[in-house]
Amino acid sequence: MNTQTQKNSQRIMAASAALVVLGVGMNILVMQTLGSLDAASVILALFLGFWAFVLGNVVLILSTVWLFVRRKLMTSEPMSGMQQTAEHAPIGLSAMCH
Repeated sequence: MNTQTQKNSQRIMAASAALVVLGVGMNILVMQTLGSLDAASVILALFLGFWAFVLGNVVLILSTVWLFVRRKLMTSEPMSGMQQTAEHAPIGLSAMCH
């Protein structure tokens, strides 16, 4: 992987991890201040926290799968090329004349 792709994937992972932490933090905040806030702000905080958590987890899972698939494809290409050259290599028998 080139450095630009690595930087982009690190940014995506950091942003999705931040979304997960934000979602968990908002849910904890609501649970700690349950009686002191009005119902609308509690519902809004739970709603935003839930979707931040879900979005962060989905992005983390998809980017992890993408990285594993990309890494597997990058490592399997040279091996498949080596196998093809080995299959088509001469086996050492001379040509037979009829």
